[in-house]
Formats: sequence, C-alpha cells, structure tokens
Amino acid sequence: MGSSSADVERVEAVVVGAGWNGLICAKTYLDFRPSASLLIIDDQATIGGVWSADKIYPSLYAQIKHGLFEYSFYPMRHEGISPDGYVSGDTIHTYLNDFAWDHDLVRRTRLGTRVTEVSQLPGGGWRLELYAAGRNPGGPNFAIECEKLIYASGATSHAVRPVWPTDDSFKAPTIHSSELGTNLVALDSPKVRSVTVVGGAKSSFDTVFYLLKAGKKVDWIIRDTSDGSGSGPMAIMPPTLLGFVNTMTAVTTRVMVLLGSSVDSTDGAGHQFFQRTYLGRFLAWLFWLALNWIADRHAGYSKSENASKLRPMPHGNGVFWANAGLGAASVPGYWQVFHSGDCTVHRTDIQSFHDTHTVRLADGTRFQTDFVILSTGFDKSYHVFGPKLQHSLGLTVGPEEQQKWTVLGTTADKTVDELFPALRKSPAGLGRSKTVAGTGTDTKEHAALHGPSNHYRRLIVPALAAAGDRSIIFPGFIHTIYTPIVAEVQALWGVTFLLGLHDTPSLGSMEGEVALWNAWSRKRYGVQGQKHAYAIYDFLPYIDVLLRDLGVNPRRKKNWFAHWFAPTYPREYKGLVDEFRSALAVRKGSYGLKGGLGSLTPSSTSTLGLS
Repeated sequence: MGSSSADVERVEAVVVGAGWNGLICAKTYLDFRPSASLLIIDDQATIGGVWSADKIYPSLYAQIKHGLFEYSFYPMRHEGISPDGYVSGDTIHTYLNDFAWDHDLVRRTRLGTRVTEVSQLPGGGWRLELYAAGRNPGGPNFAIECEKLIYASGATSHAVRPVWPTDDSFKAPTIHSSELGTNLVALDSPKVRSVTVVGGAKSSFDTVFYLLKAGKKVDWIIRDTSDGSGSGPMAIMPPTLLGFVNTMTAVTTRVMVLLGSSVDSTDGAGHQFFQRTYLGRFLAWLFWLALNWIADRHAGYSKSENASKLRPMPHGNGVFWANAGLGAASVPGYWQVFHSGDCTVHRTDIQSFHDTHTVRLADGTRFQTDFVILSTGFDKSYHVFGPKLQHSLGLTVGPEEQQKWTVLGTTADKTVDELFPALRKSPAGLGRSKTVAGTGTDTKEHAALHGPSNHYRRLIVPALAAAGDRSIIFPGFIHTIYTPIVAEVQALWGVTFLLGLHDTPSLGSMEGEVALWNAWSRKRYGVQGQKHAYAIYDFLPYIDVLLRDLGVNPRRKKNWFAHWFAPTYPREYKGLVDEFRSALAVRKGSYGLKGGLGSLTPSSTSTLGLS
C-alpha cells in the first residue's frame, strides 16, 4: 500500500544501510556535495549494520587484525583486542558510531525504519515506501523520493530461514543466528540445556563457541554433501601461522594474489608463471597444500570422528577453494573449547521438528532440544524491488535476457579456462549451490535470492549506465573479509559515477566484464562463487581496478619488495578523495570553478561535460 502525497519527503540522495558501506558512501557523497539533502535509512535500532548493538555478543570477534579493519583516514582505538590482535564486536560497533558522529551523519540517519518497496519514478529517480514502528503499525505509512539511490544494505542483512516440517506441538524457540545478540538472556537461562545449531557458515562456528563456553550441550547439524550439493563447513584458518604471523595479515600481501587465481590480476610475469606454467602451478599447489595442513593441524580435525566432520571440502585443499567460505579462529581458545565441550556434529539433513522438543534427522537420529539457532546465511536483500525491477536492475536475469547471458557466460568460461588452467576442472567435493527444499524468506513467500548480480564492477547496472542513467548504485554486495577499505574505494567509485565525474565503457564491454567476473567466481570459489560475488583472496586487485578507473595510482608501497611481500593496511590509502580530485583536474582542467571540484553539482557536471 503506497503513501499519500502528503506523506512523501523529497531529498537529493538516500543511502539504504548504516553499516560499513552505507556510512562511507554517505560521507563520500557529502565530500563532493556538502550541501546535499541526504538521508540514511536503516531498520536496526542503532548504527552499525551487522555490527549494530543488537547483533553483538561477548565472544564475537571479527576475523581481522586490528589496523586492517578500519577506514583509511579514521584509525580505530586499540581496545577490545584479542591476544592475537583480532577486533571485538563491541570495538567495531563503537568505531562505526564514533565515525557517524564525527562526520555529522547521525542527524541524517533514520533508524528503526524499514524499506518495504522501491519503485522507479517515471521522470527519473526513486521512490521508497517505508515503515517505522510506532507511526502506523498497519503498514507502510510514509515515503521518500530521491534523485540518487545508494542501496548499501550489504551482503549480510537479509537472513535466509529454511522451513522444515514442524508439528504444532513443537515448542522450542527458533531464531536466526543474526538474532543471537537479542536472545542472550533466554539462551543463558538454566532451563536451556540443549541447543541445536543448523548450518556450517562462519556464524555457526561463532554460535557454537558461545554456547559451549556457556556450558550448553550442542547438536550441530551440517548438511550432508556427499551427493555433490551444498558446501559443507567453512574452512577455518588458525589465528596465526605457526605462532609467528597473524594469518589475516598474511592474506593482505600481494604474493597471495599471485599464488591464488584472481581475475583482476592477469597481467605480468608473476601471473604467467604461477598460473600458466606447470612448474608455477606445482609450486602454488604446494603452498596451498602446506597452508591447508597447518589449518588442519591447528583445528585438530583428526582428534576425533566428531571433529573430522568439520573438515572443509574438498578435503586436502579446502583453504584454497573456500567452498563454504573462509574464516579464522579469531576468538581466543576456539578449538580448545570445541574439543572439550559437549558438542555432537551431525552431517545429515533435518527431517522434521515434532513432539514438543524433538528433532528428527534424515539418518534416523532423534534428540531433544530446548532451542534452535539457524546459521543458514543470507541472500541478496533485493526483495523490496518488484520482479520486473529485479530484472532491469541486473539483480536477477529475466526470461528475455537469459539467452544473452548464457552466450556471454559460455564465452567467459572459455576465457577463464585459458587464463587459469588450474580452474578448468573443479575437484571432487567442491559441490554446487542448492537451496534447501521448502526454503523461504522470513515472509515464507519468496525463494532465496542467490547468485551474483549482473553489475559492472559489482556496483552499477550496465544498461542504465549506457543509457546515461546515473541514479542508482549497489555497494557492499561483494563478499570480502576486508570490508572497510573495499567499502571506501567502492564508495569513491560509486559516488563519482552518480555525479558524472568518470566515464564507463560501452554496454558490450561492461556486460563482458560482468560475465567474465561471474564465470571466474563460479569456478574459483565453488558454492560461494555460485551464490555471491565472492572475492576473499582477491580484494587487492579488485581495489586496483577501481582506482585505475578513477585515474588514481593503486601502487601504495615504496619499493618492489614491500609491494609484493609486505601487508597492505588501509592507512596506505589515506587521501583517495583528494587524489581523485587531482586526477580529475588534470584530465578535465579546473574550468575556473569557485570552491574547487568538491562543490560540483550534478547539473554543473553535465554542463561541463564531466558526465
């Protein structure tokens, strides 16, 4: 149900999402348009997105070392840090709130406000139907119309909630892992002795740790993947490599890019050697084999049959493929707590919930549970766009475009095979994406939206850009553990696109880039690459591509050795906005503008030919 014209608020720009991506997009937009009317919309009660107050609990740590999980120009306080250097959820929540206050974003933010529908206005721009508890409990009661829409709800905001046969008599509370923070009192109750955790994603590892630490009995159910479907449990790295080097610091070195297989880094002798020669591929294989062995020994998968069920697929090289994702045992003492706790891992499917507190599994196992927590992940939060808009915005592929994208995908597959011979044939056990039968969203009306979007540079709709429509971007839907700096560079690229400050190539070139990236993601990351825009080991070359588009130098190190072997920190990218302005001035000239490039308006950029 729409809103009356009296309920419509009109602004220049709306940012959906107040997490890492939304906040930096808002700040960057205001850097270029300081007088703009801009609003940030978020359905959480506090700022922070996935790190908002309701989603935080005591043992929650990011998988990133302190100093790596921050914007380039805004250092994070050194507090709430684990002995291995990992950052606590409380520290991240405080950081994002401080950032919002310090950059005057709080007064522009509407919390507790949910977007229920997005539609395109006939004359250009966007209309968002909104619901805020307390204004009109019966449904959406007001709307906002805007010229520019930054849809930054992110990759982890729309929970997937599978549905299994459930008797009316089943009384155990069932929540999604994203709701763990608001259910701590109930879970800590002495009445809750046994808890069932469903899924093998990172959130399931965090949830199981919290429960075992609290003295609960845990039944951990991860789908059987012997039929080739599903991804199995996540690959978990140790917090440090051999006790010396922080694991996630090592991942930020560019030598990891050479030893991996990044579609955004296919030039140079390093790629030629490690990807396209037998000796180079053999050396890379040995490296990943050793890394996988270190992770396997640290986790102790061989200590018991129960623990062996958590070994990532494909066995022997799960760390490279990250088929179910890649994580780190960032909370202190993770595997000691697991091995000493009362946890039974079940590698099978759920058959039903019944008889008050009984869980029945497909292998015939039955057990009692007092609580069920679904660590079943997230899908693309595009349900607020109607089916036709989903097609036209590249969020899903409509029937009329299926043939085109099939042809583009076939060509892209051949290119990926040529660039990366090691990816030509997926190893046994890599699996394929599969939605659980009966799976729905929280409304139980729509199938889960999985699959990478057809967005150029993971940000914009090629057809709209080719038609001159610069009214919408989709930052934050790429999966990477180095969220802040990727978000910062995406924000600069996306905002300057919205304002017409850099050009895009032809429609054919953009669609070819989309097809190539998605084909590579499918081959490189298995199930995760089929479900999401996935780039765990590849954030550096992705950032490089965006910066080159903007005319900004991606090389941030002083010498060759540091470039390849030293960790890359966000602070090395400090000053990107000014660097872009300088590059733009060189390309276009200053045109005698008063106030410099930072005061450009959308209309003035068009007049000056900067669009």
